[in-house]
Amino acid sequence: MKFDEIRVSWFIAVIITFAITSPAWADVPVNSTRETTGISSMTSLDCMGAVTQSNSLAWEQSSSSLHNPPLSPGGIYLVWFDIFGNPVFGWTADPLLAELLEEPIPPGEVRYTAGYTATTLATQGTTHLTRMVDVDTSNKAGYENNIDVSTHLAFLAENPFGRVTSNEDLLIDAAGTHTTAESSTLCLFATDESLFVPPFCNIVRMGSSIDLSQGSIATSARSRFVSESNMFPVTMDYSIAGEGISSHQKSTYVTGSMSAYIRAHLQEGRMAEITPFNPEAPPDTPRGFIPLQSTDVTYSESTTATGEIAVFTKEMEYKSGIGW
Repeated sequence: MKFDEIRVSWFIAVIITFAITSPAWADVPVNSTRETTGISSMTSLDCMGAVTQSNSLAWEQSSSSLHNPPLSPGGIYLVWFDIFGNPVFGWTADPLLAELLEEPIPPGEVRYTAGYTATTLATQGTTHLTRMVDVDTSNKAGYENNIDVSTHLAFLAENPFGRVTSNEDLLIDAAGTHTTAESSTLCLFATDESLFVPPFCNIVRMGSSIDLSQGSIATSARSRFVSESNMFPVTMDYSIAGEGISSHQKSTYVTGSMSAYIRAHLQEGRMAEITPFNPEAPPDTPRGFIPLQSTDVTYSESTTATGEIAVFTKEMEYKSGIGW
């Protein structure tokens, strides 16, 4: 058998972003509201004819309130004086200063916009569709997810004009000012010399698109961004797998086109200490910091296969968290 007689398309791609150094900075998850909600649905159908199925989710959540920008920074804004008497402005989260001022230290704000959309249209063929959707606004940890959608779609055209098209899109848009380290972690042994978690602004999108006359497709879309502390990273993953439909003990190909993509823009900061040297300052002078942008990463990837496709597999994953 000649090599050009084997028509196989096999694509695998993985992206992982995870901060694990000490201390390392990345997305801070948002805490849940006191009242949490859940939405779940299950769709299963077998139909010869026309099928339409759509899902749409838009979710915005803040650690404080959904007010207009800018987000609320963490800490107490203060002025220091260097040895020459020049003012130096910055932020502190010193608990002794808060006790002296008799006011709490503002924790800072993080805000997330998440979304999921899916549209499936089939006509002039036999369609099998199963889709399970689970949305939960409560705090998640471990392998739990706030958004979890799984889909299996099989289609066989009954004439040359039969087609099925399906599109999926998963989004996380995360932004946060500098937040106090004390408000972001539950671990009593976690220490942070800067007193703050730096600001961040990260946008990640994943999804797929198909246009087929026959084939069997399975997809999974999941994300987690609501958690009680930053010890659990923000996660997002999407996978798609396609293969032919077996008929009379004979394997066929996926006929048509399949594509999948990931796009990410990741911006991270760090907190620079600006406490001026002044030998005349009291020994318990609070330390001061200012936020700086230190990372800007843009990544995109897409895979498309058209024709008779034996196998199409693509897995994508995004993780962003704080390691101690």
